[in-house]
Amino acid sequence: MSVRELVGPVLIFIGALFVVAAIAMPLYLVGQFQKTPMDTDYTTVSTSQRTDGSSGSQALPAQILNRCSLTSSKPEVSPANLTRQQRVVVVKPANSDRVTFQAGTSVRINQVQISGETVTPSSDSTSGGGCLGALLSATKDRVTTNRTTGAPALGGGGSSEVQLDSSDKTVTIPDRRGLQYRFPFDTDKGKNYIYFDLASRTTSPLKYVDSTEINGVKVDHFSQEVPEANLASLKDANGGVPQGTQLTQSASWYGGFPGIDGKQVLPADLYRKTTRDLYVDPTTGTIVNDRERVQEYFKISGISDDAPDALKNFSLTNLDATFAYDQKTQEQRAADAKDLASPIKLWGRWMPIVFGILGVLALAAGIVLLLRGPRRTPATAGGEDPYYPVATQDTDSAATRDDSGAFGGSDDATSTFPDLRKRGGGASGAGPTDDDATQNIPRVTGDEPHGWSEPDENGPGSAETRRDDDPWKRT
Repeated sequence: MSVRELVGPVLIFIGALFVVAAIAMPLYLVGQFQKTPMDTDYTTVSTSQRTDGSSGSQALPAQILNRCSLTSSKPEVSPANLTRQQRVVVVKPANSDRVTFQAGTSVRINQVQISGETVTPSSDSTSGGGCLGALLSATKDRVTTNRTTGAPALGGGGSSEVQLDSSDKTVTIPDRRGLQYRFPFDTDKGKNYIYFDLASRTTSPLKYVDSTEINGVKVDHFSQEVPEANLASLKDANGGVPQGTQLTQSASWYGGFPGIDGKQVLPADLYRKTTRDLYVDPTTGTIVNDRERVQEYFKISGISDDAPDALKNFSLTNLDATFAYDQKTQEQRAADAKDLASPIKLWGRWMPIVFGILGVLALAAGIVLLLRGPRRTPATAGGEDPYYPVATQDTDSAATRDDSGAFGGSDDATSTFPDLRKRGGGASGAGPTDDDATQNIPRVTGDEPHGWSEPDENGPGSAETRRDDDPWKRT
């Protein structure tokens, strides 16, 4: 088989290989990139923002309960400027299928207005803001998740626990469900996702709202309404009520209630509800922006159904703030999303397209060449085939047939015909002559035979040689 004959099959093989590669890339290679990086380590900064309908100003958009007023004659809710910072890092246990996120979250007071004066609390809680320290709250969360889907993977040594205070003791959350810190790769806006709210330790559904763009990244907007939850009903590491979730004050401290003695001590539990808006890169599941409206308030607990409405409807703000990633954080999270998406798009979209096109072109070219077959050189005079030589005819000696059926066309006594048995033989004048007498045939014209004698009636032979009993002798 010549090299030319091999071109078609080789192109078909290469084309099939490219098509298979185009199909395999999204199925195999992309799956290797669609995993939470083991070196994940990022920090987000969320600032408090003024929302429509809130009583805060641009400078002091949040509302917090001044803890210093707990020892005063009445509570004071103060305008404040807050910052929430969260660092998320991957820790052990972690392997090819799952990772453990450890997230430390703190809310700090940048500025607060106390008795009409704006102050900056210090971290030692003894200067600036007086008894009100700069640290408003802090938690440390740890959860093991699937590296691809982002869902909790608590079995087989997985972790799900939260640390609520400065002690090393943690609270286990064995029934944690829902996404947190990231969404699955290939987030589908048509699916029903659930999201875990750490503060209330509850899971609520997410609802797709719309799609938009943040710093060059197209994101899907999901919203969540976390219903009111009684934080005092949760347990701390010692099995007791979490610190700061209950108040015990006199009725007069709360402002007084009709029919209730002002000196009567009334307990109150801390409640919380949250509205969360998440902006997610659907390719990588990266949360590019997180906007949360947090409302915490105390409500009188342990009251009967026939208690006064003022008592039932009482609410004291502990925290009312809207947090959202600042511009720098959004830019960084968008850049992280692009970095994660780059190899996924390259090997999951562009390379399969290139390989697919090249494969189809190679297949088409190979099939065309294969159907056309090898090109053969037509036989010529002096060819290589001894059984089918091609004869050429000299116009001066070519034999022709006239209307009577006799050969003619030349005045020569003989007409020379090509010897088809010879390799490369041709007509007279085209090659060497042959001495074979059969090649020189007398030409006969007319109806009368030429050169023939009448047969002897006594048979062949002469009278001298013919015997009397010769069977040829005529009688």
